Amino acid sequence: MTTLTKEQIDTIQVQVRHDNLQQRLNQLAVTFDGAGDDGNAAKMRELIQKLDGGQFAIGFCGHFSAGKSSMINALLGSEILPSSPIPTSANVVAIRGGEVSKATAYLTNGETIDFDVAKDLEKIKNYAADGNLVERIDIAHPTDLLTPNVSVMDTPGIDSTDDAHKVATESALHLADVVLYVMDYNHVQSELNFSFTKTLKDRGKPVYLVVNMIDKHMDFELSFDDYRESVIEGFATWGIEPDGLYFTSLFEPDHEENMFEALQEKIGALFAEKDELLVKSVVSSAAYLIDEHRKTQAKENAEHRRRYEAVIDAADNVEDLLEAARTAQEKLDRYAAAPAELEQRMRKEIQSLLDNAKITPFQTTELAGAYLQSRKPGFKVGFLFGSTKKTEEERAARLAALAADLRDKVQANIDWHIRELLVKIPEEAGVRDEAYAKAVYDGYAVSYDEAFIAGVVKEGGLSSEEYMYQFAKDLSAAVKELYRHEAMRFVTKAVEAVRAKESSQGEELRAQVAAAQEIIEAQAALAGLAEREEKYLAELLGLLIGEEK
Repeated sequence: MTTLTKEQIDTIQVQVRHDNLQQRLNQLAVTFDGAGDDGNAAKMRELIQKLDGGQFAIGFCGHFSAGKSSMINALLGSEILPSSPIPTSANVVAIRGGEVSKATAYLTNGETIDFDVAKDLEKIKNYAADGNLVERIDIAHPTDLLTPNVSVMDTPGIDSTDDAHKVATESALHLADVVLYVMDYNHVQSELNFSFTKTLKDRGKPVYLVVNMIDKHMDFELSFDDYRESVIEGFATWGIEPDGLYFTSLFEPDHEENMFEALQEKIGALFAEKDELLVKSVVSSAAYLIDEHRKTQAKENAEHRRRYEAVIDAADNVEDLLEAARTAQEKLDRYAAAPAELEQRMRKEIQSLLDNAKITPFQTTELAGAYLQSRKPGFKVGFLFGSTKKTEEERAARLAALAADLRDKVQANIDWHIRELLVKIPEEAGVRDEAYAKAVYDGYAVSYDEAFIAGVVKEGGLSSEEYMYQFAKDLSAAVKELYRHEAMRFVTKAVEAVRAKESSQGEELRAQVAAAQEIIEAQAALAGLAEREEKYLAELLGLLIGEEK
């Protein structure tokens, strides 16, 4: 699972709406609570309190021996923190401005203990050393640099293996708006410094690097310019571009490379920008908590994820298996679609053949007109009034002539062609069935006799001279419908043959799909988990940013 990148957090800081930010943070805390993530919900509420009170803080991080406490004392111009005991503290020590100098220890059981900073320094030391008893220590002290809502924080050494120390440092980073990372001159280019600094930058916090104790530098071994360049290059190699880099010495204030005064000026400038920096810091910390919350939710899915991954890992040649299943499924899908596609094509081409077949051309229409004439009332054949027998014979002859001509036209324009279609189209679809083809050529039969033709006549139309044209159309349509109906019988047989063929050939393909089905389902389940987690993250970030719904 990927973590939010610095670039993403920077983008969030730009996009976030500042109106109702506290309300949205509270909604996030409620969401965390609802998901059972009490820890991150509590941290989110700390951010709300911090924002509400305008509490701006600069956090000092670094190794135990880097001189963080001495640096804080020097910046404040007062020996508030002893340089030896509290740096080994398991707690965060926060110093803020105040009218009187006092310290308050916040115990893990919820109780508090107040101290006089000047008189009770040893007691503070003893309490600070116990991370299991004391959660944090707040010191109020009169100073021109700080106000009641502006503070600096001293944190445990990042090189500690004590879990309580790590928790305390994490707490400081959570609430710090700016981080000063203090390093011993001799231990700057350590992997721990690089990795920890990158973590700070990735969380969207402004990070200023302070290389302390430069009085240890021996110019005859390496020029200071070369040393400075090596430090810059070392961090750049890790993709780290700090917001500022300062080289300091508290032991030799007059050291020509000492940038302590410049650091003091920068801190003053940061305090001047505190309102803007505070909001950015709260947003970046909230984004980090959202990411951490997302991870806690992902942990709840971990067992499901492990089970799905185990299914995939247990299979040999997963890619080959999936590729075979994919190919097999594509064939099965084509097989499944084949009957309907065949039926649709046969219906279409048969209908097209019948629509375009001209079976009542002019000659046939003229014969139809002659027959209709014989059907009119008063039609007689013979001398004077004619005889009934000759009249009937004439009518029958005209009907027979029409029927014979119609059969010739049908045979030439429909009969043979429709048989060819009924055999050719299934063959093109892969059905080569000799029994079916023989049934088409031998069994396709359409019967229409002279009585059928006579039955098409509408007696009401006989009075019109133009009716022979409509009769010809009606006769053509009636005969074509007989052929269409008979053709559909064979269409059904062809479709059944395709379905039977695909059913038998699909057995092996279905076995190939079934062999990979468990893997396919596991992969789909994993993708579903990831999609839900990413969607949840997007919803939470949208709430933080204040996106319009």
